Amino acid sequence: MRRLFAALLVVGSFGCSKEPEPPQHVLLIVVDTLRADHLSCMGYPRPTSPHIDALAAEGVLFERAISQASYTSPSMVSLMTGRYIAKERLDIPADLPTLAESFAKAGWATAGFSSNPLVSVENGFGRGFAPFQKIEEYGSDDAIAQWFASVKGKPSLTYIHITEPHDPYVVRGGKQEWREKRDLLPGDRAEYLPRIAAELGLEAPERDLERIREEIGGYDDDVRYADARVGRFLELFAASGLAERGVVALTADHGEGLWEKVALMNGQRGQALRRGEKPSLFNTLMPTHGNQVHRELVNVPLVLRGAKLPKARRVATPVENVDLFPTLLELCDLPTPGGLQGESLVGLASGSKRTKDHAFSFTRFNTTVFSPEGWALILPTAEGECGEGIRLELFDLNKDPYQRHDVSKEHPDVVERLRKVALQRLERGIRAQGVVNDASMTAMAQLGYGNLIELENLRRDFDAMPNADLIAKRLNMATPCIERLIAAEVLSQRKLEAPEREALAKLLPFETSRAVLEIYERLLAR
Repeated sequence: MRRLFAALLVVGSFGCSKEPEPPQHVLLIVVDTLRADHLSCMGYPRPTSPHIDALAAEGVLFERAISQASYTSPSMVSLMTGRYIAKERLDIPADLPTLAESFAKAGWATAGFSSNPLVSVENGFGRGFAPFQKIEEYGSDDAIAQWFASVKGKPSLTYIHITEPHDPYVVRGGKQEWREKRDLLPGDRAEYLPRIAAELGLEAPERDLERIREEIGGYDDDVRYADARVGRFLELFAASGLAERGVVALTADHGEGLWEKVALMNGQRGQALRRGEKPSLFNTLMPTHGNQVHRELVNVPLVLRGAKLPKARRVATPVENVDLFPTLLELCDLPTPGGLQGESLVGLASGSKRTKDHAFSFTRFNTTVFSPEGWALILPTAEGECGEGIRLELFDLNKDPYQRHDVSKEHPDVVERLRKVALQRLERGIRAQGVVNDASMTAMAQLGYGNLIELENLRRDFDAMPNADLIAKRLNMATPCIERLIAAEVLSQRKLEAPEREALAKLLPFETSRAVLEIYERLLAR
């Protein structure tokens, strides 16, 4: 009898074991402009991120997470819709379901808090959130605490988007230890910056090196401040009793350049030269973000912690922010809407799945694909080829983590394989031109996206021009290539009369840009 009773106890103990209940609360934190390799948990030498490090130790850290663009709006459109983009836009398409709408449809309470003016109700980011509220950079977290307290008895999704690491890199009213020390050039920059200064014939590199060390120190101070704010959010989440049955996802919308590559002329570099500044190491290299897709600009943190997830696990395979939408729904046992292009990361997080296809990122000037084996391909878009002379490049990140040496000629098979992946993602991505409202133009100016404003104003001007004027005045070879390209794109959305088609055909023999020629050929073939 004793043996039988013991056996029944064993059977009963196994019968009582069950899967952890799905989360009832989701906290999604996006830290604007946070590149992954400036976190301590990613090996950075400064202690910038104790709270994020602790979060990673309690959950799953994806070491090679890729944002779908290198500036906020298109990246967040991808994250919130679970779809790739093939054309930059500031607003969420009205016909696509959002992450928040999927949770709200399932009966969850939802709230969004953003200090980035581009992540706004006007641009569709408030859809599915009630409330969606503006919060201040370096500001109070009282509204978030009140929200957490209000949803104790019902399932909830909370999205918080903070912007402290965004330039300028000065902690307002806070500690500026590393900015003042100016004692670190991370990565290979101590060797690279003097070398590139000599190659480009730039004078006074020592003064510029000190300025760059100061700015990088300021960025790290901002990262530490943002990390402390993340810590407060996690404390409030726990103090409200939501963390026990909650899942936390932390990521960034994009990274930051921090003087690792020569900048494109359409950005701050071109603006500085047009203002009459003399070329220098400081204004020639890429300081911020927005128009390139090298790893420092799109490799972002991604941490998941909560029920159904292991602790202290690191995943090295490339993943994407577009994967967060289906991941959070699966973790919460909620239905997934059709048409999502990201894939759930639950299998990778648990270890039941070993790899993912590829990771992809896009800007109007270039696009990139990261492979599981460690390759990174950069392809120019039409605007990149036409306006910046960007060329195809392939990098072996295992041997060249800072993307200094193009090996595309040595590996044509890899180039062709990754090119097909890039074209497939572009073919599937959101292509429609979004609406750029005046509030967004003001916000872009505040955030330093002056180059994008210039191009958007140019497009608006061309939209107002009749076909004949566009062809005669904007498509002649005296017009810069990027302007011809935008004029051709505007024209491609219109119907051409016979005289206009004849005038366009006469331009074909003189056009030197392959990208512009392709638009002409499609227009004339209709």
